[in-house]
Amino acid sequence: MIDLTNPRMVWEYFHRELGLHESDDFRGVLHVPNEFKGYVARPEHVAVAVGYNSFIGKTCCMHTVITRPEYVTRSIVREAFEYPFNVAGCEVVLALVDSTNEAALKFDKHLGFQEVHRIEGGGLDGDLIVLQMHRKDCRWLRPH
Repeated sequence: MIDLTNPRMVWEYFHRELGLHESDDFRGVLHVPNEFKGYVARPEHVAVAVGYNSFIGKTCCMHTVITRPEYVTRSIVREAFEYPFNVAGCEVVLALVDSTNEAALKFDKHLGFQEVHRIEGGGLDGDLIVLQMHRKDCRWLRPH
């Protein structure tokens, strides 16, 4: 798997896919299958994308786009949580999901996120569901 971390490229991908607005604190990675090694990265090559922003206190927002679920590995999931919790020092990670995106809600809850709030009409197509995961509840972190 090739990992692309160019901030501008990653943000542009999330803007295109999720409508995410630009922010100075945006960070992320695009995971691209090895079959595209040597090519100029194109949006259709991305299998899994993970981004973070809104770092406030000990909290941040995590954003994911999964276009090729077969490439989601334990390693990618572990790395996705190690960044905010171990590198950035967050204690809580938030995920914001449109209530009509049943696949994302199911996936996030499988990862261990818990719904904490619902904003009526706040999503693109439905309500905006606020999910959270506390560091102490994250089963994806490596034991210390």
